[in-house]
Amino acid sequence: MSDTSTRDPYGAASVANALRTLLFLRGRESVRLTDVSDHLGIARSTAHRLLSTLRTHGFVEQELGGKRYRLGPALLALARGMVDERALIRVARPHLEALREATQETANLLVLDGPDAFFLDGVEGPRTLRVAARTGDHLAAYGAAGGKALLAELPPETVRMRYPQGLSRLTPHTLPDLEALLADLAVSRARGYALNFDESVTEVHAIGMPVRDSAGLCVAAVTVSAPGTRLGHADIEPLLPPLRTAATGIAAGLG
Repeated sequence: MSDTSTRDPYGAASVANALRTLLFLRGRESVRLTDVSDHLGIARSTAHRLLSTLRTHGFVEQELGGKRYRLGPALLALARGMVDERALIRVARPHLEALREATQETANLLVLDGPDAFFLDGVEGPRTLRVAARTGDHLAAYGAAGGKALLAELPPETVRMRYPQGLSRLTPHTLPDLEALLADLAVSRARGYALNFDESVTEVHAIGMPVRDSAGLCVAAVTVSAPGTRLGHADIEPLLPPLRTAATGIAAGLG
């Protein structure tokens, strides 16, 4: 056992340095390895091991092709917390119900959870042939309209980091690779909504739109899902106004 282990058998110093690093990153867009090393007063090799561990567990991200680090999705998910999700559900529910009534289709509320879209809440459409609500389900975000609406708000390098092994095909229509996904996200970002036509389930189509808080941060996405026989490209335009109404209504309710 080393002298360091003898003096600090529980690794308290390492835990303290990890917490100090996260606090240092808070409020900063990104930092260099040397910034962390200097701030903590530790060797660069030690700072590198610390940042690598935090990165492995998703608490920090490293810019692709660069040497800068920023807060990662695991910490941001913790910051969001279950209380905020319950509040989001409470605020969003009447708007989801209004969206269902306006479109006669299933409406869902989604948030990002690492590489996945998490279906936080949903209300099924009233028609006999309808898409089921998927409340509580996780789905690869690149295969969901709401997931793509959320991914479109992220920098491309952050999207790449979420899928280090590339994309798995969910159906024959799933986007084939990261380059195709990034191109799709650029289009979604420019037009203000994302599409999923057969990309996660064959013959299920959906439109997703981001929901932003008062600071302009995208915190969720709202979607309309329908059988492919009722939602084609010609049907998109009429569904956009009720989707925007739902998204802006939820945003207003969040304060």
